[in-house]
Amino acid sequence: MEVQQIQVILPDEMDQSLRKYFYQVAKEAVDQVRIETSFNKEIFRLGEACEYLSVSRSTLKKFIREKGLKVSIINDCQFIRKEELARFIKIYQRI
Repeated sequence: MEVQQIQVILPDEMDQSLRKYFYQVAKEAVDQVRIETSFNKEIFRLGEACEYLSVSRSTLKKFIREKGLKVSIINDCQFIRKEELARFIKIYQRI
């Protein structure tokens, strides 16, 4: 089967606009896949835990410092178990 090519010449402004749009769509899709696959993990790094809880890093650190969210530290890297996040959410959810 022969593949035919079609070439479309766009003004530079439209070309750049389309490139930015396709880049943004691809970036959002990749980011979403990263988030969805990280939710299947049992242990999160702090950044992943922030995404899981939908909070900023400063809010997560406040939870650790003031609310007693348990963190494991291995070679200066901090990790939070998924079950700990679930426990924390259950304790502090609004009724």
